[in-house]
Formats: sequence, C-alpha cells, structure tokens
Amino acid sequence: MLSNNLTYMKSTVRENLSFGSSPDNPDGLQLKITFDEDTKTAYGDYTVPEKFQGSPDVIHPGIIATILDEIMAKINEAMNFKTTTGELTIRFLQPAQVNQPLHLRGWFVKKNKKVIENRAEIENEIGKIVARGKGKYIELDS
Repeated sequence: MLSNNLTYMKSTVRENLSFGSSPDNPDGLQLKITFDEDTKTAYGDYTVPEKFQGSPDVIHPGIIATILDEIMAKINEAMNFKTTTGELTIRFLQPAQVNQPLHLRGWFVKKNKKVIENRAEIENEIGKIVARGKGKYIELDS
C-alpha cells in the first residue's frame, strides 16, 4: 500500500500557486517581473489593490516586504539558482499608497558558496523610493 501512495505522490504535478507571482493564484499579487540578463536586474510595475492595505489607503508593510522578496527571488530563478529565502532586511522609507503605480527593481549583488545576495527597491509614481530590501538566499541542493 505504501509504494502505491509514493508512486501517486511522485506522479502528481503540483500547480504553482506562489502568492507573489503565480497568475493561477487569484488571492495573490500576480506580479509580472522581467529579468535583464546583461545587467542582472529585475524590474516591473505594479499597483497594489485596496485589499492589501494596512492603515487606510496605505499598503500593508508585509505586502511591501513580499514584493521586495519576490523581486529578489526572481533574480535567482532567472540566474538558475534554486534558492530559499534566508534573510530579509527591509527599510521602509515612506508610506506607499494603494491603487497607485509602483516601479519595482532589483539587482544581483554576489554569490558566495551557497549564499546569494540581492537588493531591491520600490519607487512610487513620482520617483520617491518607498522601501528598500536586502536579501540573502540559500542555494538548495538539486
């Protein structure tokens, strides 16, 4: 009986329901992030809907942190690093408003053994940086 269960589990294809970027997760952010191979940077635009607010009209800080983490994780994915988040440092510089366009960007910093370091920023529509993130990602064994 156990071997049948293992066979079933191995053959089951799991749907990508990433909260940050999966288009198949109706409750998620559904971020669309582009990676530039030459500069090792990721970028995109996103408008956070009201359902992700903390204080009235202000994006919840956890959503800001998630966006920054997702940008940096996409860099790793594009560079063929299979990773998990090891450490995030977020600096909130000013409140970001819901229903207003944000510009997202992130860049590769370095890889040291199994640790990849990246940085990311979120800018509001008038060009002010609302938050910055530093991430350390642990490379997983294949």
